[in-house]
Amino acid sequence: MCIGLSNIAAAEMTDNGITNMNRLRALTEDALDRLIKQMTHDNNGGAGLVIPLTSQQYLHAIQFWANRMYILGTPYDVALINEALAETWNEQRKAEKEAAEAPDDLIKKPEPFKKDTKWRPWKESVVTYLNSKVGQASIPLSYIVREFDVPIPGLLYATVHEQLVDMAIHTGPEYNTNNGIVYDLLQLLTLNGPAWSWISSHQRSRNGRGAWKALIEYYEGDAMQVLTKQQCYDSIAKANYQGPRRGFDFSSYVAIHQQAHQDLSRLENPSQKIKRLGIFYMESQIPNVVISNLTS
Repeated sequence: MCIGLSNIAAAEMTDNGITNMNRLRALTEDALDRLIKQMTHDNNGGAGLVIPLTSQQYLHAIQFWANRMYILGTPYDVALINEALAETWNEQRKAEKEAAEAPDDLIKKPEPFKKDTKWRPWKESVVTYLNSKVGQASIPLSYIVREFDVPIPGLLYATVHEQLVDMAIHTGPEYNTNNGIVYDLLQLLTLNGPAWSWISSHQRSRNGRGAWKALIEYYEGDAMQVLTKQQCYDSIAKANYQGPRRGFDFSSYVAIHQQAHQDLSRLENPSQKIKRLGIFYMESQIPNVVISNLTS
């Protein structure tokens, strides 16, 4: 590794069992600190090895890099290591440490899922909350509930957060720990409501991803989509604006239509959308420009 270690220091690491990159990757930060301390202090009271401070930082950076590559399912071979890589990941490690010290309670925990809870907003609130929480290996917990099991190859990511959510592997001890944390949250939010029956079979294994998939399968399955469509059509039919009245003004009317049309746009095929908009145009008494903004 071209990070300023002497041959003697490199040999000392090998003598301590760090014989490959996976051994280095598996060390905790504290364990690596203890190893460095042991190497720089002679057991007989004399002077130990000299490991420059920069090289010590680079060792931590390479360990951090190797673990991150493991989490992302990409190679972390020793041949890839050089001083530029170490410098880059030393900065990344420092930045993530600072970010971890920021308050993590800015996003409110989702409300429990009850009989009258709407699935779509609740689902989004859970994902938002998990995006704000970091689990083992500094991975945002929302990777547990991402849509796809296997990362989509070739994608470019604007942020480390986005890359981790999309690419972090769904295997290994870190995943098992994070998966259990997400299950505990889902159980807490659904235990006394109608959604509990769909995830209760995952209680013993604490399988958060399995529980989330079960919720998706039911609440976004064919039967529920038919029911949701009908509820949206009923909302549109009942929303009749004849001027402001107590508790119901034009903003309330627009909000009802916006939500219904957004949900239907997600559920309908193109011919159904044309039919719906045609009915809306015929029955509405409001200006066309408002309709256009409402249904676009």
